[in-house]
Amino acid sequence: MSVRRCALAFVVLPLLPGCFKDDGAALTQTAGSLEPSSTTSPTTTTAGAVDSTTTTTGGSESATSTGEPVTTGTTAAPLCPGEMQCTPDEVMDTGALCDPCGRVRRTCQADCTWGPDECVDDPSSCAYWYLDDVQLGWDRVALPQPPPRHAPAAPAIAAFDLHAHDQIFVLTASTYHVLRGSDQTWTASGPLADVFPDLPSALLQSYAVYNADLDTYTVYAVGDPSAYLYTLVVQPDGFQTEYLSQSACCNSFTPMFNPGTPSAVRDLYIDLDAPFTYVDGTFYATCLEASVPFTSYAAWLTPTDVYVQDVAWCFEMVAHSPRDQFIPFSIPSAPAGERLGGVAMLGERLYVFAGE
Repeated sequence: MSVRRCALAFVVLPLLPGCFKDDGAALTQTAGSLEPSSTTSPTTTTAGAVDSTTTTTGGSESATSTGEPVTTGTTAAPLCPGEMQCTPDEVMDTGALCDPCGRVRRTCQADCTWGPDECVDDPSSCAYWYLDDVQLGWDRVALPQPPPRHAPAAPAIAAFDLHAHDQIFVLTASTYHVLRGSDQTWTASGPLADVFPDLPSALLQSYAVYNADLDTYTVYAVGDPSAYLYTLVVQPDGFQTEYLSQSACCNSFTPMFNPGTPSAVRDLYIDLDAPFTYVDGTFYATCLEASVPFTSYAAWLTPTDVYVQDVAWCFEMVAHSPRDQFIPFSIPSAPAGERLGGVAMLGERLYVFAGE
């Protein structure tokens, strides 16, 4: 089916096969250095505040000094030559972050005084990054200790935004986590199967397209070699999803601009309103046989490269750039390529959630 005929065939047009239409807390530190089929499956309804077990990653517990050394049996604790600041081997988290992904901690020495500050690796100190303005750079957000109830406890593998409802769904290999954009609060979590019931293959990437007329989203679970489409409806107490169809992945790849395989891509984000001039100029639209201006686009991200897809005209990959030369990832404070997990744009704010 041609792109033009596809555009006439669907209410919500899939990005990957070739077309779609869209009508439309935490400790923070600025970092320094488809052709659809007609099969359906039962509807899944999920409450918005689902409990999930959260574990602290990379953290350490701080002991509290009890005053005088304690004697156990016949062996006495070391005597402090001066004022006792702490108990030997006690560890204190100072609350400061350090690069690339760590927290500043101190360890109590044998003389009961605090040792020098040390940067200790802690993945929870790099929960996600966001960008509002390329001149201001990226902000890095760490999980408080202990972490919030609904925050991810495993690396992100994908993310998608529900921009009309101020939400981002962050997906791990087995769970989902909802982040509210207005105050960056984790509001809900639960099994990944609640978002993608009966998903027949491993999830690689995900994105969502809003249908303003129905107030629903078509959410894409991208796999290899197929993508799976679901309808998602936001409800007062959570959300409801229903399987729609399957489509091939990824017809948008072209011989000239091709990441190789879908599994090479960490995630993608869609810029429908183009608030940032990350891409500009014109390109040759094969379906129109003419040069047209860049407007809406999707950015497919690997740890080292960015592949740009036109999502206004022919829905094909039209450009490629090394990641460190593509704004916003060329900014020195941008998250490292190997940390890319889930990526989403909510309004004019771009988010990167830590992967592995």
